[in-house]
Amino acid sequence: MLLSTAAPAHAQSSFADATVMTWDGVLTGIFLGLLLFSLAYNAAFHALLRERFLIWQSVRAFAYFALAIGLSPLAMGGFFTPDSFARQVWITMFFDLGVAVSGPFLRAYLEPGTIPKRLYPLLGWPPFLILLTTPVTVMADPPALYFALRNLLLVSMLALGVATVAIALLRGSRTARYQAAAWSGIGGVYGVSLFHDIVLKAPFESFLFLLFPALGLEVMLTAFGILDRLVRLRSERQEAQAQAEAMRVIAHTDPLTGLPNRRAIEESYGQETPVAIAIVDLDHFKTINDRHGHDVGDRVIFAAGVALGSGSAMAARIGGEEFALLFRCEASAVAGEAERLRQRVGAYIAQMVPTLKRPVTASMGLVHIARETSFGAAMKSADINLYAAKESGRDRVVFIEAA
Repeated sequence: MLLSTAAPAHAQSSFADATVMTWDGVLTGIFLGLLLFSLAYNAAFHALLRERFLIWQSVRAFAYFALAIGLSPLAMGGFFTPDSFARQVWITMFFDLGVAVSGPFLRAYLEPGTIPKRLYPLLGWPPFLILLTTPVTVMADPPALYFALRNLLLVSMLALGVATVAIALLRGSRTARYQAAAWSGIGGVYGVSLFHDIVLKAPFESFLFLLFPALGLEVMLTAFGILDRLVRLRSERQEAQAQAEAMRVIAHTDPLTGLPNRRAIEESYGQETPVAIAIVDLDHFKTINDRHGHDVGDRVIFAAGVALGSGSAMAARIGGEEFALLFRCEASAVAGEAERLRQRVGAYIAQMVPTLKRPVTASMGLVHIARETSFGAAMKSADINLYAAKESGRDRVVFIEAA
C-alpha cells in the first residue's frame, strides 16, 4: 500500500494517540536540535579555551533558536498565538538580534591581522543600531524615512560582512573560507529579500521557506569552522607554550656545562630554602687557560660541572670557573657530601681532560643557613668562607655551622 508523502504520520503508540507529525514539524525539530547542539558545543569549548567568539556564536545560536520557535507551528501560549502581534514582535526581535551580533562575532572569530583596521571598529557596536529599527517591522504604516533607515542599515550590514570576509580571504584567512560558505545561503536569501523590499516594493514570499535551510547550513558550516579554528588555536597555544618553556630553559641554563645558572639556582632557593649552600672555585684556573688555551679551559669547566652535578646537591654554574651548590639533605650529612663532591672535581677533570699535566683542585666555601636567610646573604657568607679557603692554601672546604 502506498502512502502519500503529503499526509501526516500518526503516532503508533497508545502514549500519544492524538499526536500528529508533519514534515514541517520534523524539520523544525531537527533544526532546533541542531541549534541546541551548537549551544552545548560552544559552551563546552568555551569552558576549555575561553575564546570570545564562542560567546557571540552562542548568542547567535540562541537568537536563531528563539526565531525558529516563533516561526514554527509550536504552541507558545495564548499570548503568542501564530497570528498575534506579540509573536510578530518575537520573530523580528530575534531576527534582528541574530543580525546584530554577527558583526562582533566576525571580529572575534577571524584570525588577527585579517580584518582591515578601518573595518574592525565598524564590526563592534554599530551593528546593534539595527535594533533601533526593529519596531518598523511591526508597524501597520511605518514612516518612509524610518523604513529607509532600516533598509540602509541592513544593506550596510550585508556589505560590511561580505567585504570583511572577502578581504580576509584575500589575506589568507582559513576561517574566512568556512564563514564564506556558511553565509552563502543566508546571504543569498537576505540579499534577495532586500531586493524585493527596496527595488520591487513587495515582500519576498519565499523568505521564511528558504530561511530555515539557509540558517541550518550556516549553523553546520560555522560549527565546522569553529572546530577548525579551535584546533589551530590549541596547536598555536601548545607551540607558544613549548617555545616559552624552551626560552625559560635557555634563560635558566648555562650553555657550556648544561647546569642551571645563577638565575635558576636563586629561584630554586626561593622556592625551598636549603639547609646549606656552597660556592666552589677551581684553583689556578687562569694558569690553565694561559698554558693550554681556552678550549681546554672550557673542557675543564665542563668536567667540573659533571662532577658537581653527580651528587645529591643542586649544582649551578654562576660565572667563569665558579659554581654554587644547594644542599637539601640532612644537616649532619652536608659536610661529608660537600667534601666528596669537591674531591670528585679533580678526579673527573683528570679523567675527562687527560692532556693536563698537573692535577686541578677546587676550593669551597660552605655555610649552613637559617630559614629566613636571603639568597644574597647566604651567597655572601659562602663567598667569605671561599675566600678563607683560598687564603689558607686552597684545595679545601671551609665550613661554618650557621650563617
